[in-house]
Amino acid sequence: MVHAVRLQYKLYCSETMRYIIDAYNIIRTNPESKQLEDRQGNLTARTWLVDLCRAAVRNGEEWFVVFDGDGTASAEQVHGGTLTVRYAAPKTADEVVRELGEDATAQKKPACIVSSDGEVRVSGCQHQDSLSFMVFLKKRKAKGERPRSPSKKELGEHILAMLEEKSCIPGRLVTNKVKDDFIAHISYLSARKLTPQKMAREIEKYLRDRLPLQPTPDPQKTVLRTIKNCLESPK
Repeated sequence: MVHAVRLQYKLYCSETMRYIIDAYNIIRTNPESKQLEDRQGNLTARTWLVDLCRAAVRNGEEWFVVFDGDGTASAEQVHGGTLTVRYAAPKTADEVVRELGEDATAQKKPACIVSSDGEVRVSGCQHQDSLSFMVFLKKRKAKGERPRSPSKKELGEHILAMLEEKSCIPGRLVTNKVKDDFIAHISYLSARKLTPQKMAREIEKYLRDRLPLQPTPDPQKTVLRTIKNCLESPK
């Protein structure tokens, strides 16, 4: 039993996993969402489930939330993965869920079908009942997504934008070449694993050698503090 749980958890963590959700089965076999649907209608319950799934998507994963009936389909990029909402009409949700599972199997893509309906089975796909899946969703939501570090390009552009905003640098002088060279320098400094203070000083020196940074002199260290703030609190 312990081995099966560990295997299942390892499977869930796969970055290429496809999750195929039998949506109304989840809503109607979970007491919280069933009560929500009974009191506020199926639109509210659908939104509740989609929001939970959106919070759980991870990099590289494909999530399909399949509802019976008609509705507006959607697809969005979330945390580096994709979340697709499908409405099955004129087919049934069970048919669409099985088709998605068979497609994953044909592509040799790891997949997990989530439903407490024993009829929704596809050879080659893992299966998860709705109760266990709700626990999994809530754990992922509680754990949250680790914030993504900005790219060197984003960091370089952020520093230049903040210096321009504080009138330390004339924006008209920041050509594409200046920007590209600066981003390359940011990458070089990052590879040296400098402290933010040391890196800020190196960046200030680099920019002063190439651009008329203001103020000069800078007794309040406006330029240095602006750069350091960008490094410590990147967007």
